[in-house]
Amino acid sequence: PYQESIRVPLIIYDPRMPKKKRGTLNNAFTLNVDLAETVLGAAGLRPGKTMQGRDISDLYLSTPKSTEPWRDEFFYEFPDINDKIPPSRAIVRHDWK
Repeated sequence: PYQESIRVPLIIYDPRMPKKKRGTLNNAFTLNVDLAETVLGAAGLRPGKTMQGRDISDLYLSTPKSTEPWRDEFFYEFPDINDKIPPSRAIVRHDWK
């Protein structure tokens, strides 16, 4: 798999973010499934029970909503696209490349 399709930068602007966290980098793994939960959390709404993401604001708010540790790995899968782009799969961790 190509690193460019796995490690995509994410920039967040959230007025709730403490000033000391603004402009900082965080290398935690966030996934596209986290975005919906984050937007719902910012709106004060609870995510559906079947949603699989996490509220990214737990990584920067002074009082996180969850006490569970953040993910330290994830499974990446890219399907075959018309035999032009080969499929790929990977376990992604901070200590493996």
